[in-house]
Amino acid sequence: MNDVEIRNLKKKFRSFMAVDDVSFDIKHGDFFAILGPNGAGKSTLMKVMMTLSKNYSGEVRILGYDVKKDVNKIRGNIGIVAESTILYDKLTALENLLFFSGLYHTPRWKAIEKSEKLLKSVEMWEWRDKPVNKFSTGMKQRINIVRSLMSDPEILFLDEPTASLDLQSAETIRYILREANNAGTTIVLTTHLMDEAEEMADRIAIMNFGKLIAAGTLEEIAAKVKNDRKSLKIEFEEDEVEKYGRIFENKGIEMETLKNTLELFYSNDIELEKIIDLVSVSKMPVKSINTTTETLDKIFLKLTDHKRQGLK
Repeated sequence: MNDVEIRNLKKKFRSFMAVDDVSFDIKHGDFFAILGPNGAGKSTLMKVMMTLSKNYSGEVRILGYDVKKDVNKIRGNIGIVAESTILYDKLTALENLLFFSGLYHTPRWKAIEKSEKLLKSVEMWEWRDKPVNKFSTGMKQRINIVRSLMSDPEILFLDEPTASLDLQSAETIRYILREANNAGTTIVLTTHLMDEAEEMADRIAIMNFGKLIAAGTLEEIAAKVKNDRKSLKIEFEEDEVEKYGRIFENKGIEMETLKNTLELFYSNDIELEKIIDLVSVSKMPVKSINTTTETLDKIFLKLTDHKRQGLK
């Protein structure tokens, strides 16, 4: 079942095409990350899915509902964490949560119970009676995300939820998002942080100049990127990297050394077989051999490079 279905979405600001013919699906229960450089169209796309922007062409369905026709039905079943914090500064943390719960007609006893559970999960329960205007940026964002979860949304949309936060606040937010996703909530977020997306997301979409240039799991996206070089890491049981490194060096194999590990680079299966044969014939005291995979940041840079996209 798909919680989000987008077909041929286009969003234009005067002559500028912010989102250009984008199509993809998000399955129920996914943790879905949208990546892209500044100006790629991530936030514009997110606003459409959040029901905050209607002037577009194409079809967008959230939980089976049309974003243009069924706004209220969608909003009753999603949570939103937009670029700006949606909180009342003069109200306390608890008052904010109870107020927003009231908009969803949640019984007060249930709202208090859920507030306590969520505030404790983000280490903010002891601050429940303090006004929000006394909080740091990280503390406000914790309350903001708790607010978005008070209605038990089927989908939670977040636009750069950990941007500009300290490490502790960012990790706390990642924790509560993991917990929500494990409980069945579909998570859709934009982020600039490659390690965050790589660690948390089941599936990833990469945008550039308004276009969707890749979507899928990290492995699926990596398979689409043509790699000029791959590498094999060999860890030795003994500290004899220099000795065995000379064997590969004499055969013209490019390499890098780190303590008791050699990283050997190859471009095709023939070169890989050559490396394996040398290891076998030389009877090297090998502790482990591992192939390396492309990291998300390297994949991202390859896919969003202007020259590779034919853009200047």
